[in-house]
Amino acid sequence: MLTNCQINNFKLNRQIGSGAYGLVFHAVDVITENEYAIKAVVKNPATGATPEIKRSTMLQTQLYYYFKSFQNRLFLPSIDLDSIRGLSEEQLERAPHFREIAMQLRVHAHPNVVTVHQVLESPLATFLVMDYYSRDLFTSIVDDQHFAGSGQLVKKVFLQLCSVLQHCHARGVYHCDIKPENILLDAEDNACLCDFGLSTLAEQLPANACVGSSYYMAPERISCPSSLQASGAAGSTEDAGAPSTPALFPTMAGDVWSLGVILINLTCIRNPWLKAHQLEDNTFGYFVRDPHVLFKILPISQQLFDILMDILRLNPADRAPLSEIRERVADCTSFTTSGPLSKVEPLSQYERQQFLITQKGLSIRQMLHHFHTDDEPYKHVSPEEDETEFTSEDECYRQLSSVDTTPTGSVDVDQTSRTKRGNEAVLPSEFKVRYLTSNMSTITNYSSHSRWLPQY
Repeated sequence: MLTNCQINNFKLNRQIGSGAYGLVFHAVDVITENEYAIKAVVKNPATGATPEIKRSTMLQTQLYYYFKSFQNRLFLPSIDLDSIRGLSEEQLERAPHFREIAMQLRVHAHPNVVTVHQVLESPLATFLVMDYYSRDLFTSIVDDQHFAGSGQLVKKVFLQLCSVLQHCHARGVYHCDIKPENILLDAEDNACLCDFGLSTLAEQLPANACVGSSYYMAPERISCPSSLQASGAAGSTEDAGAPSTPALFPTMAGDVWSLGVILINLTCIRNPWLKAHQLEDNTFGYFVRDPHVLFKILPISQQLFDILMDILRLNPADRAPLSEIRERVADCTSFTTSGPLSKVEPLSQYERQQFLITQKGLSIRQMLHHFHTDDEPYKHVSPEEDETEFTSEDECYRQLSSVDTTPTGSVDVDQTSRTKRGNEAVLPSEFKVRYLTSNMSTITNYSSHSRWLPQY
């Protein structure tokens, strides 16, 4: 329906995805011929959808008539990314369609998060211009069976997922919808996390919050056992006579559970259960009573079983930390009882570093290492003389996440001059943005005359 439409210099070719509140399109920059994915986040979700008429169809219709009213060409202003990232909770309440974008911008400096290049604003929808990837993890696992014969590839993707979730959690962002469909793969099989539509800043969620996708949702979010609810509420400081409140559980533990199910996907090409509900899913009910049932339904090795037992713990507080999970998977020598994954080589420290940095992160790191001001003489450093070394992944990403890139991929020098407060990078007070502003670096002849830019 929406073909041969154009937004600024981006020509929409076809729709490649849809969700409850947005549509995703493949687009090409008519100037550079680079490919992008453009997600349309509708401000006022369509009402009136029925089982016969899907919400995505309603969104398509809205966008179709919107483009048609402008002869299929929109000229929209670009919003400064820092102004979105700086929106307060109160402002996001008034403009909820910016919440997903703000969450992704908090963490998109990580090499394994899909980069947001531009945010274009219109009265109907907000358009995110992001990197385009031709395949997702689900297609690669199920349709292509891309991981069935390579233990190294399984480890590479899984270690990158552990790394990016550590990065998100360290910055207070909890994804809450980790699944193969939300993980994209580039040409070198590097994983890139996307779709932060359900993400939250809340460190704890109440029992039975039901946030996520059923296959990958942790049990405390679907049907939390009463014993767990009692333990979750044990730390409450309320008076004994006060009305009882729902038990709270760490949000990050839900992401860890989802990652455990993905590990089963990567090694066994199937899901262990339909949902982690003891009463409504017989397989999960058997698993709760006797975890060794996994040996009967999955071709897993003893090593993988031991790892899964520390991830898929019923009590969220008992689940293993991501750093431990990452190292155990890297050291694992057998994923399955037979086939190519029955014998896999442990990763060396060099391989772990290469998998975690990726080519995208390496290029940024090298730019930072060789960066010099115009007043400083440039000194060429050969690869043999280059002593750049990071003692830990956290230190590497601390430097990577301290800068932002422009839509062309270059380093934003202004961002590198941020002042530091403790371990957190803090913008000088004069740079704090209280409202949305135009991104003058990407302004066009067509968008420069817009005077209606909203202030939230």
